[in-house]
Amino acid sequence: MTRYAVLAESASECAAGLARLCEALGLEPTMAPVRLTDGRWLARAVTPPPDVRGTLAAAAGTR
Repeated sequence: MTRYAVLAESASECAAGLARLCEALGLEPTMAPVRLTDGRWLARAVTPPPDVRGTLAAAAGTR
């Protein structure tokens, strides 16, 4: 799993950056913007887990 972070100066800028990142790379947000102790904002996203249902069904069908 790959993790991505957005660091911004405001909550709205951070949320917009997270939305753009998720849309562009097909990521899933894991942490909404939170304010850090230095006043900046942080949000996180990850790559979605692979959909193994089709893979497992295909592997079972080859047996």
